[in-house]
Amino acid sequence: MLSLAMTEKAPSKRQFLLHMLTGSPGDCMEAAKKMIGGQIPTDHRTLAKIGRDKSLEVWPRIAAIYALGLLGERKFADALGNIVADRTDDLAVRSHAAEALGNLGNKDITGVLRDVLRGKPPKELREACTYALGELRA
Repeated sequence: MLSLAMTEKAPSKRQFLLHMLTGSPGDCMEAAKKMIGGQIPTDHRTLAKIGRDKSLEVWPRIAAIYALGLLGERKFADALGNIVADRTDDLAVRSHAAEALGNLGNKDITGVLRDVLRGKPPKELREACTYALGELRA
C-alpha cells in the first residue's frame, strides 16, 4: 500500500487515486479531503465513476461521493441520484450520495430524494435524504 506520510516529493494525482482505492477508510477520506482542498487536481468524472462502481469496496466509493458533493459540480447530480435510488446498492453509499446531493445544491434532483423517502427507507438513508432536502430548501 502507498504511504502518503513524509514522502520526498508530492504524490501525483494517479498516486492519490490509487491510495484512495486501496487505503483504509481513513486513508480514503483523507485523500478526498486533499482533493476538496485543491491539493491535487481532480477529474470529477473519475470521482463519479468510482462512486458508481459497485465492484469497489465501500469506503473508496464513499470518499469519491463525498469529494464530488463538496466540489460543487451540479452536473453530477444525476449520477448521485441514481446511486441514491438504487435499492441494490450499499446503504452507506446511498446515504452518502444523498448527503452529497444536498451539498451540490441542484434542486432538480428533489424528486429522487422524495421518491426514496416515500419508499420508507432505513433510518440512515431517511436522515440523509431529509438532510439533503433541507439543504436544498425543498
